[in-house]
Amino acid sequence: MNPLLKIQDFGQSIWLDYLRRNIIVSGGLERLIEEDGLRGVTSNPGIFEKAIAGSHDYDDDIRTLSLEGKDPFQIYEELTVTDIRNAADIFRPVFDRTRGADGFVSLEVSPFLADNTDASINQARHLWSVVDRPNLMIKIPATKEGVPAIRKCLEEGININITLLFGIPRYREVAEAYLAAMEKRAAEGKQLKGISSVASFFLSRIDTLVDPQLEKIKARGGGNAGLASSLIGEAAIASAKTAYKIYKDIFGSERFRKLEQKGARPQRLLWASTSTKNPAYSDVKYVEALIGPHTINTLPPETINAYRDHGKPEARLEDGMEQAEQKLTSLAKVKIDINQVTRKLEEDGIRKFREPFEKLMDSIRRGIEKAVKGPVDTEILRLGEDAAGQLEVDLTQVRDVPLLRTLKPRIEEMKKNHFPERLWKKDPTLWKQDPEEQKSIRQGLGWLHVAEKMEEHAEGLLEFAREIKRDGFKHVVHMGMGGSSLAPLVFQRTFHTGENGIPLTVLDTTDPATILEIENSVPLKETLFIAASKSGTTAEPIAFEDYFYDKVRKIRSGRAGENFVVITDPDTPLQKTAEERKYRRCFLNYCDIVGRYSALSCFGLVPAALLGVDIREILARALRMAHACSAAVPFEKNPAMMLGVAMAELALRGRDKLTFLLPAPVASLAMWLEQLVAESTGKEGVGILPVAGEAPGNYDVYGEDRLFAHIGIKKDPDPRILDSLRNLEACREPVVDIHLEDAFDIGQEFFRWEMATAVAGSVLGINAFDQPNVQESKDNTNLLLEEASATGSLAQPGPAMREGGLSFYGPAKKGNASGYLAEFFSQRRTGDYIALQAYLTESPETETSLQGIRIKLRDTFGLATTLGYGPRYLHSTGQFHKGGPDNGLFVQFVSDDRTEAPIPGRKYGFGTFRQAQALGDFEALRKHGRRVVKVNLGPDVISGLKQFRGIMDEAVSGA
Repeated sequence: MNPLLKIQDFGQSIWLDYLRRNIIVSGGLERLIEEDGLRGVTSNPGIFEKAIAGSHDYDDDIRTLSLEGKDPFQIYEELTVTDIRNAADIFRPVFDRTRGADGFVSLEVSPFLADNTDASINQARHLWSVVDRPNLMIKIPATKEGVPAIRKCLEEGININITLLFGIPRYREVAEAYLAAMEKRAAEGKQLKGISSVASFFLSRIDTLVDPQLEKIKARGGGNAGLASSLIGEAAIASAKTAYKIYKDIFGSERFRKLEQKGARPQRLLWASTSTKNPAYSDVKYVEALIGPHTINTLPPETINAYRDHGKPEARLEDGMEQAEQKLTSLAKVKIDINQVTRKLEEDGIRKFREPFEKLMDSIRRGIEKAVKGPVDTEILRLGEDAAGQLEVDLTQVRDVPLLRTLKPRIEEMKKNHFPERLWKKDPTLWKQDPEEQKSIRQGLGWLHVAEKMEEHAEGLLEFAREIKRDGFKHVVHMGMGGSSLAPLVFQRTFHTGENGIPLTVLDTTDPATILEIENSVPLKETLFIAASKSGTTAEPIAFEDYFYDKVRKIRSGRAGENFVVITDPDTPLQKTAEERKYRRCFLNYCDIVGRYSALSCFGLVPAALLGVDIREILARALRMAHACSAAVPFEKNPAMMLGVAMAELALRGRDKLTFLLPAPVASLAMWLEQLVAESTGKEGVGILPVAGEAPGNYDVYGEDRLFAHIGIKKDPDPRILDSLRNLEACREPVVDIHLEDAFDIGQEFFRWEMATAVAGSVLGINAFDQPNVQESKDNTNLLLEEASATGSLAQPGPAMREGGLSFYGPAKKGNASGYLAEFFSQRRTGDYIALQAYLTESPETETSLQGIRIKLRDTFGLATTLGYGPRYLHSTGQFHKGGPDNGLFVQFVSDDRTEAPIPGRKYGFGTFRQAQALGDFEALRKHGRRVVKVNLGPDVISGLKQFRGIMDEAVSGA
């Protein structure tokens, strides 16, 4: 039986904490009522802001109302009242069937009235009147000024949902307000029957605020450490159980019995804020523990889906009730004042509703401006010669336009199979049918909702950043690889250090010269080091961590741990290291997100916050895009769905080189996109090759295997890229053209491309969330390092050829180096690509030389080119190189290191580590039968590259 339906057997009702127009008009709400037993719905300004700003659901109404002369607030009211009325009508049968016990829809007074009793009363009266539905509840926050408003409205017969309730003392006040209101009505001879109220107790936010304080007490050690440890994750549920005990006392009292005899209903407790924010906890933690009679649990869609999938209903609310009160008392023993906590949560709660309300007004104002000005330019996805029309892919909104003939059959099939709904329900069969593969897929879909969860942590991360700055730190070094470092690299290269931030350096190379440069350029004693690894075992960040911990320990001795922070999944070796070394913080990430999809989780947002980036705005933009891509949005209007289908369908038709054209301000985003697309799609002999950082060229240098993607900033266009786009469009090449308002729109691009890539993976028939071939190079590297530890050096095969200061490795050939390269490139085929793999120090001079080589090869052969620095690319395009189609020619560059940086506890240094990685990947490519040559440039990289360029120019001169 559906666990959501089974909950009703224990006397609890499930309401939905989500509302938008399309879920109403599409029949989605009726399906939830029928299939999951949904008995009510709640809304708030934040939900409406994302729905209105992140969709086209409301465009026509905004346009019409604006032309009628309505101001933004009047338009907001019209939109929300319409939705609430329609939702109330859908729930009316539930309301009638339960005789008014359930079937309610909630609408909130303006959050700006939270400290104004009279204004709250007046607006509640107004909304009650204009909605005019008996199953409406008006939401009023449980502030000091809200309580008398709540009482007055109840006295007048208005149903009230008391919101933003966090503390036990305030709960007693609102319960008393309800009783007093009913008593006054009874004394005046007024009817009590038909008046309903719920007290919405917010839960996960309590733990979100209390748990970090307990973690600090635990980390400090001492007499309270054990008690603090036992209280982690307990405060919210203890508060709820204590509130339920009070509820039973109050509504089981003789005082209420008298009211009940006159028709009064109990004021039920409603559990709100029930999505789990802490990755160490079960995703149904705040459902399972609080199932009990005469209660309500309002769940967001993610938690609805999770509980439907693996909930285990049982009456547990009254279990351990006495212990719950003891736990709240114990918080005081570790110097945590729960009343102070709840006061702060109340203040933060009002702010969290006011901020989206202000953004909502801004969104409506923009809608008014569009209505006045008329149609505006939009961003277009243009397909090639057989295009039947144009698909608009506006960044924040999507307009309905003719379908593209090439995509229509696939779109119709995916619509028939309810692809969007199944994706949001995390259905693994969209990718694979094998049960074992489905397990890994389920553990890769947490990115769908991570932005919502991280919203609750955003203020805590910003406060941590302020703490680091107050404590005198002057620099941050983020140490990671692949998914744990590329999003931080985007933030580092896109944003300046903010007013409340400190400079950030991302270390994701085993190049000893780079490591030594960082060591010598940052003040070690005043630098915060972040070790980031999902598994907690990734070799490179562990080596970085050991290296710099050893350096800091020599300066700070027993306090070295204060300079270190860890980001990892729960229960990893890295977490244990953090505990043993007494690191400052350990940020646990969500284990159901693979690295390349983790940009909007702790892996991306912790370093961003430390840099001083407004991560709240990053998340707001991401959530706007998530709403634009929700299951309620028609497929053709879903920007990520349509982009993903286009990517995959064009790849299946031979356009499998996704070429990114990005201007300098957001150029680093291409590196993140490169890993996302390559590692997600390059396997089982298929894939979409991302081409990042390739300078735009004339039409005639491109083959017929390209899909171009331009992501630019509207106010700062790049003339060279725009000229190239115009040229491509004139030649009817397929182009995705996306314009960002500003750099913060990177947040929504993270989400858009994650979903698009997941969709593309499904169309291609592969698991978009594994990386089966990445481990091969790692295993080869480990064997080589074991040998180096035993013998003191790496055993490398001799070169096939030497010329000047260069050595060439690959099949043995006769002749000179020019002939060697000419024969290598003669293996090219139509649709191939050339990958340059540089195990070199990343410097402007090296980059310029490599890009020159790259463009020469592209322009000569008409083939797509990629350039990756090792070992970074091993965690990015490395999966595609070995698991994707056999259409690559690989040129690997290495050099003789002039410096070395020994790794503590190992018999080798970073130079040997990097050599082993290069050799390990070289052997993996050869094992897969790839066409590969390795070139040792000698000790002088720039001179070696210059010499190689001369040989290469001669080799390709006749092509």
